[in-house]
Amino acid sequence: MRIDKLHLQDFGQFHNKDITLAPGINILYGPNEAGKSTIKDFIVDMLFGIDKSRGIGARFDHYEKRKPINGSAYSGAMEITTKEGQYQIQRNFSRQEKDTTVRDLNTGRQVDLIEPNNLMGTVLKTEKSTYMNTLCIGQMGAATDKEIADRLNHYIVNMASSKTGEIDAVSAVTELKNKKKEFSNKELELRQQELTKSLDLERDFDAELAGIQEQYKKLEAAADGEENKSIQFTPIKNRVDTDEKRMEEKPKEEDEKEPLTKRERDIKMLSNMGNKSILDNVFVTLFVALLGVAAFVGIAYVIPGNVPQVKLAVMGTGIAFVMLTTILYFVRRAQLYKLLEEIEIEKGFEEAKTKTAGADQRAILNQMSDLKVKEQQIVNERTEQENVMKELNKVREEIASNEVETAALNLAIQTIQDLSEAIYDSFGSVLNEQVSKIISKITQNKYSEVKIDDQLRVMVKNGSSYISMDYLSAGTVEQIYLALRLSIANVLVEEELPIIIDDIFVNYDYQRLKETLSCLHEYMNRQIIIFTANPGIQDMFTGLGITSNYLSI
Repeated sequence: MRIDKLHLQDFGQFHNKDITLAPGINILYGPNEAGKSTIKDFIVDMLFGIDKSRGIGARFDHYEKRKPINGSAYSGAMEITTKEGQYQIQRNFSRQEKDTTVRDLNTGRQVDLIEPNNLMGTVLKTEKSTYMNTLCIGQMGAATDKEIADRLNHYIVNMASSKTGEIDAVSAVTELKNKKKEFSNKELELRQQELTKSLDLERDFDAELAGIQEQYKKLEAAADGEENKSIQFTPIKNRVDTDEKRMEEKPKEEDEKEPLTKRERDIKMLSNMGNKSILDNVFVTLFVALLGVAAFVGIAYVIPGNVPQVKLAVMGTGIAFVMLTTILYFVRRAQLYKLLEEIEIEKGFEEAKTKTAGADQRAILNQMSDLKVKEQQIVNERTEQENVMKELNKVREEIASNEVETAALNLAIQTIQDLSEAIYDSFGSVLNEQVSKIISKITQNKYSEVKIDDQLRVMVKNGSSYISMDYLSAGTVEQIYLALRLSIANVLVEEELPIIIDDIFVNYDYQRLKETLSCLHEYMNRQIIIFTANPGIQDMFTGLGITSNYLSI
């Protein structure tokens, strides 16, 4: 690519400024603050555009720095020549009216851009980062400051890794290493140890629950037995009624075959008499007896005749009968009361048995309740252990997953590093050869060979050994980095983009400047644009027999 014309419509301090460039070496001379760096930025911005920053930093970014001083339209145009033809590029940099058009100067037709405001893929193939780190050398761009040297070395690693400055392989490796920290298993392993300690692996909860259930079944059977016993016991009520009911429920056939015993008849009689029988009252019984005696005495008196012996006999017999009957009644009454006492004793015994049976049943029920509580406790403990095991399994899965992620990240890091070495090996020898050739010429064969080792450190051969650039003078280091930039561009930049040098020769002595300018003649296949405040640059080119296009800003 060759830049033919620049038209700074409104850009920085320039308004309606035209600059015509030649195919070879162009020298744009101007004192400090004349606008040399502004024109250099215009060329870069016309090729790659300007991105407006956001936030607080936007007030001091490149967009604001190069805004037109007079506040007019923020725009310009540039004519270029490529292998495909001649084109005019027009850009409006204003954020509100941002626009880019490309027109084919041979046909007059507008060229469709693959992406709005982006020349990549149409008239441009090289990324901005690659161009800015190789062919576009601004003030301090080839400085000896360690930070600048590290930045360039960092860029070389990226180029070796991906052959493009846009893909930052070094940062990618750093990012991958930082990413590995997210998958650290340190805390998970500590948690795994805690959970493992809380597990009781020797305890068989199922066996314990089975034992509890077996005991419960036994107690349940015992409780059913005690309940049956209590049902067999006579309820707390009159035993007479119970026995009477039992006798009444006997089938008639059994009554005919087995007549009631005397005891059973007495019980039946007492049942029929009820609790308020008149016989229960002794005074009533004696009163009836006296009535009987009186009756016999009355009978004796009313017997006809006057035979005292007969009357006495009737009276005596009657009294004896009443007395005997009364005595027999009291004997019988005593027997019945004794029977009642026996029944009461039996009733009390059976009630005691019922109470004992009830107490035993309550004890069994209490034991069953305790077993239920113990069973629930075991179930809760088993659930807790199961939850611990679930969490432990989850932790183990996370550890395993992290190990997989870590292994993948390690593989990615190793792959990038291996590719860096492999790609570096593919062009490292060519790069070393070109840098050595340039340095040898610039330093008049003082340093004839430069090596960039497998760690991408720049080493210079001094005698029979290689030394680090830390031991070289500032001017020599500047020359080496300039040669390195140009050599990387020759190896990696396919299209012949212009070399832009913005006032980097300020600290060069005469001999070093002369050798450097002579070296630039080797790159006449590319357009060279030199911005300088040194008016002797053109004379030096003339003295070297090199034609240049001199322009005063």
